[in-house]
Amino acid sequence: MLVIISDLHFTDGTTSNYSDNNEDLFNINPEAFRIFFRKISDIVERRPSIEEVTFIYDGDIFDILRTHLWFGAPQNELPWSLPLEKDKVYKRCDNILNEIINHNEASLSWLNGTHEEFKDTWKAQVKIDRIYIPGNHDRIINLHSPCRRKVNQHLLNKPGDSRFSPFYMDRDFHQTLVMHGHESDAFNCEFDKKGKPKYSAVPIGDPMTTMLFARMGYDAEKLPINNEAKKRFRDIDNVRPSIAAIRYVQDIINDFNIGKKVEGMLGDILSDFKDLPFYEKWNDEHDRFNIGYDEADKLQFALRAISFLGTKVPAGLLEKLSAFVRDDSCVKLANKTLEQGLAQDIRFCVFGHTHEPLHVPLCFDPELSIEKHYLNTGTFRTTFTQTYDKELFVRFQRMSYVIIYGPDEYAKGEKTPMYEMWSGIRMHH
Repeated sequence: MLVIISDLHFTDGTTSNYSDNNEDLFNINPEAFRIFFRKISDIVERRPSIEEVTFIYDGDIFDILRTHLWFGAPQNELPWSLPLEKDKVYKRCDNILNEIINHNEASLSWLNGTHEEFKDTWKAQVKIDRIYIPGNHDRIINLHSPCRRKVNQHLLNKPGDSRFSPFYMDRDFHQTLVMHGHESDAFNCEFDKKGKPKYSAVPIGDPMTTMLFARMGYDAEKLPINNEAKKRFRDIDNVRPSIAAIRYVQDIINDFNIGKKVEGMLGDILSDFKDLPFYEKWNDEHDRFNIGYDEADKLQFALRAISFLGTKVPAGLLEKLSAFVRDDSCVKLANKTLEQGLAQDIRFCVFGHTHEPLHVPLCFDPELSIEKHYLNTGTFRTTFTQTYDKELFVRFQRMSYVIIYGPDEYAKGEKTPMYEMWSGIRMHH
């Protein structure tokens, strides 16, 4: 049996808000994993034909980008620096990963099976394996052997420092392909001339996450504004879709009457981002004049809208911006992948990345007589979503996962691999 979760986005806590009893409101509460493993154990206990459970941690488990520790670093020691001093950058990544591991020690001990209460929670008598697939927010871990060694130790409870594969494929028993899914996202994955992902290359999404979103919370701390307004700025990375962060900032400004102070801060952040040599280089490489509205045009349009209109971007324009970034690219990639080569006999393509749990029946292959499905694991984290009437943002927590059963695992005599997708939501204030 395969159990797939993704997008935990463990951070070092520097960008988090905290409750009155010092609970981190960004990183997921470790008790969620007690519930998760108890639930999976119950499922396995009811199916004696299951002999092994493989937990696949499908990317963005660690968030190396969402931290204040990048601010103050010399310009040549950022992952997107030009020129880049790799050794110094990797050392900083190693330090950030250490902080993330220390800050999320309890959660990681549940995931790697070493928590002191794991044996009391997990009653199933089966072999357990664990696999990690890097995403875009933990991409750089795969480039540095000390980081890989720490992930093996603290997430997988295994030795070693070899590179992690960007996908998991089981063509025979579970007939499943698992990828993080950022390969569908041109803002968060780079590609070679043949269209193949370049996992070692820095995508524009890296500096966007840190130098736009994380920096808003960081710079807001220095403004002479209400502490509640500062807290709301720290939550900006939880806003989905990301482009709705513009309206989220508008609401903060209106609620606390801090327009002039915030507009000056945003102007500096946008100006500094556009002055990054990496942004200029990325723009030159991705602005293709012969194919209509490309990724560079979309980003330029969004940045211009915010620059020219400040925080007064009209709601109608926000809707247009949202249409640029919300599409079915993950579904298209899954469908295309399952039509090709070694994946032709795969039934299930499982992604994360979008933070939205989703199931899409793709097609029926008459030659192989199999159904093909796209499944998205969603996320384990806090989310802010705008209400339907666009009047406010609400906070909730989501816990989603996908299960794939092999022959006889779902039910004795059932030879076809089966899937389940579970998603729970609770209010969180």
